Amino acid sequence: MPHLPLAVRPRPGGHLPPLARMRRYVTWSFVALALFTTLVLVVTLVAEGTSWWLVAASGAAGALVTAHSFFWERRPPVPLAVAGLVVSYLVWLAVPLGGHNALLLFPFGLTVGYLATTPPSASWRWVVAAVVAALVPVVVVEVDAAAPLVGLSTVVVIGLLSLYGICRLNRYGFDLYLEIDAARETQSELAVMRERYRFSVDLHDIQGQALHVGRLQLQLADKTLDRDPAAARRHLREAEQLIVQTIAETRRLAYGERTLTLAGELANSAELIRAAGIELEVTGVPPVGHPADDLFGHVVREATTNVLRHAQAERVSIVLGPESVEVVNDGAPEPLRGLSGLARLGERFAAVGGTVTTRLENGRFRVEARATATGAGGASRPTATRAGAAPAASTGASTGASTAASTGTGPA
Repeated sequence: MPHLPLAVRPRPGGHLPPLARMRRYVTWSFVALALFTTLVLVVTLVAEGTSWWLVAASGAAGALVTAHSFFWERRPPVPLAVAGLVVSYLVWLAVPLGGHNALLLFPFGLTVGYLATTPPSASWRWVVAAVVAALVPVVVVEVDAAAPLVGLSTVVVIGLLSLYGICRLNRYGFDLYLEIDAARETQSELAVMRERYRFSVDLHDIQGQALHVGRLQLQLADKTLDRDPAAARRHLREAEQLIVQTIAETRRLAYGERTLTLAGELANSAELIRAAGIELEVTGVPPVGHPADDLFGHVVREATTNVLRHAQAERVSIVLGPESVEVVNDGAPEPLRGLSGLARLGERFAAVGGTVTTRLENGRFRVEARATATGAGGASRPTATRAGAAPAASTGASTGASTAASTGTGPA
């Protein structure tokens, strides 16, 4: 089944969506222009007792152009319309001027109807329109009894041009509606992509940290296996518990049941950092009910992951404020190596009017996240910048890791 825009797809109950109704309206405006011109001519010719071949030829020409109008949006059969126009002009040329007044403007009316269905980019239509506009006064001047005929012709020409203008406006409105609908569909697809991106970030946060901490536990178990089997077994049990917990968190994430909080991440990070033999100091009180609570939790999780991956820290401090979280470790390597985790968090904070800043000073790497409650709760597209000495690439780079410090493996 061919792809249809959102506003064109059928709806339950047989109701036409707005774009389908508009397409129908535009189509019938095109058809009405050609059909009206043809019917008026045929009825007039029959009433005047005109030869049957003129009536038949005129009706056939009008029918061809009218049929062409039905396909204005889907590659209309141009030969069909051209054949109708050629027949109408041949009939017009075959009849002496003034012989049948009804035939005077018939081909021009069909031409206007045909031009109304052409795409806006067809520049040649202006050439045809100019030729038609030049022929009409010539015909009128050459006809006998010109005075009454000129008035009639003027009215007909004005009417045809008015109909042409209406048809072109209909076409323009339809094209504009198509662009709006395409933008709406693009926005829907973008929303899906954003959700997938969010899911991938959360999955990275869950499994990335678990894998590095699990690696740490296994390395510690290997080192203590000979001299302290009980400690080795304890490390193995902790690694197993971590794997079980990670499986459960991944399942909750997949089913949309996972919620991340700052308090929960503080407790988890404290356990991991202290298990790695690093001194931890936590000061301040977590902000209660803050709209960006989950983002603050992500910052603590990402900073802890980086400490366990890259740094050779002996001490980590976490400072909590009413609208901020700061994580500092004293073992950041130089030069910093770029990671994307904190950079992505900086983008997410910017979306709610917050910032993520990083600084490296004398081997101490500082990550600070700020977000106001009003901005995080109501801002839709605020602009925010990430300050600090470290570039965006290094934002996630050096929030280090004491995995290296505890295991002696060096930065990952």
